[in-house]
Amino acid sequence: MKLSRLLTPLGLACPGDDLEITGLTCDSRQVSPGMLFAALSGARADGADYISQALERGAAAILTSGPAIPGVPTLSVPDPRRTLALLAGEFYGHPDRELSLLAVTGTKGKTTTAHMLRDILSAAGYKTGMIGTLGAFVGEEKLAETGNTTPEPVALCALLRRMADGGCTHVVMEVSSQAMKLGRVAGVQFAAGAFLNLSPDHIGPGEHADFAEYRACKAALFRQCALAAGKADDPAWPFICGQVPAGVPVTTFGFGVDAGLRCAGIVPDPGSPLSTLVQVTGINQPYRVPMPGRFNGENALAAIALCRALGVADAHIRAGLARVSVPGRAQVHPMAHGVTALIDYAHNGESFRALFAALRPHVAGRIIAVFGAGGDRPPMRRRDMGRAAAEGADLAVLTEDNPRGEAVEDICGQIAEELHGKIPYQIIPDRRRAILAALAQARPGDLVALLGKGHEGYIETGGIRRPFSEQAVLEEYAREQTVK
Repeated sequence: MKLSRLLTPLGLACPGDDLEITGLTCDSRQVSPGMLFAALSGARADGADYISQALERGAAAILTSGPAIPGVPTLSVPDPRRTLALLAGEFYGHPDRELSLLAVTGTKGKTTTAHMLRDILSAAGYKTGMIGTLGAFVGEEKLAETGNTTPEPVALCALLRRMADGGCTHVVMEVSSQAMKLGRVAGVQFAAGAFLNLSPDHIGPGEHADFAEYRACKAALFRQCALAAGKADDPAWPFICGQVPAGVPVTTFGFGVDAGLRCAGIVPDPGSPLSTLVQVTGINQPYRVPMPGRFNGENALAAIALCRALGVADAHIRAGLARVSVPGRAQVHPMAHGVTALIDYAHNGESFRALFAALRPHVAGRIIAVFGAGGDRPPMRRRDMGRAAAEGADLAVLTEDNPRGEAVEDICGQIAEELHGKIPYQIIPDRRRAILAALAQARPGDLVALLGKGHEGYIETGGIRRPFSEQAVLEEYAREQTVK
């Protein structure tokens, strides 16, 4: 594509020769001859430091906030991140305009709600893509890893183009606050957006400066949505709703009288272990979700509200919810001798509390929690996890999560300070050994909850990710028990 063709719709003049642009990237290692390199500043590196490397690899043009580079077509703009997103839309032919994009945002529940929406739309007969924490999918077929919950704009537009060309009509996307802050979806138009909840998280170096910025980034998504759905009970909803443009339809869900879709109750399903029934005012038959807990019921309520607003038939909503399964989210693994194991991505105090509350009605014996905390993250997060475990679990086995640049023993020690004198605990730094030790202690009726890793297939230490699968450890243990 000619450089002028990329720039004219953005109101930008062609700086120099009208070259053929073969691709876009913000990673100098991916540059090949003819590409436009975007020199973006980040938390760990400044793309301006890699311009010479990009030129050596054949970059035809540079996008930067800095000065023009002599002899090189240079786009010098105040906000290169936003400009790159707009250029990506032009380069890939605006695939968002050919698809019905549904955005999901919130502190908790994005991945689960996205899976619910994907399965409902699939049950309704739509070929549906999904982009989020677990990767990019068409139906249940995985297209690619995403790296981020919401990919960088070039990768995002490339995925949307593949989905549109592959016959998808709908795509469900998790949209993170970081994606909004960094302009990853600038220029993208969403058919609908759902707001789930907001609580303090992702605040600190490299994330958000404070809660106000975090909330503002979440709210900004709804300026790009043609329909908005939000949790009426959440204290942040009035602020979020205030960002919805005039004339855009708004639907709400929740437990209060002001909710458009009002939940009358979320209860365990007596006919199906670790499943939940969602009761809605004015609808006689409850919706069944094969996942435990109030929080999964609330995720389902959001999916129901959004799909009803989009005109999806109730039978399809029920069929989609009834078959939903999310890797690493309340993922149940029955073991031998009446023991149950569960893998969940819960990785902060609030998600711990919600999960323990969800599990308790289903567990006849003890809840044994196996968890650690991420290194190079605020210590307050790991201490709150410890407090939540002391409140909701019966025994804890502390171990590694992603220690990054910290010592596992130091992280576990900080968590243990919140457990001491409240519930029994062990510290076993090696996560595989910790899981096996927890299973070995489990009695009939106990549930062993493996928390924090969820879908992740690695443990990150000192900048290196080594492969690690909790599911593989459980399968190994189950085989050994069968042999015995």
